[in-house]
Amino acid sequence: MEIMPEMDRRSFHEDRVSYYEVDLIKSRDSRTALQFKLTNGEIIEGAIRWFDERALRIVRQDRTEVTVYMHSILYFENMPK
Repeated sequence: MEIMPEMDRRSFHEDRVSYYEVDLIKSRDSRTALQFKLTNGEIIEGAIRWFDERALRIVRQDRTEVTVYMHSILYFENMPK
């Protein structure tokens, strides 16, 4: 009788990357300037330094950095030219 190895408890869907994350990865890697609209009405402009499932770090044009929680972002878009 063959003993099966223990299965990974994560579902198969957790290994996939969402379209939202693909946009974040592309923007981070190309250092694209973005505009983030937050739930409190504030707009933050800058490029993504890093992100994870809970937050992202934005580098502003003056080189200051700010961490923003994902749940506080309504949407993001490329900076208008």
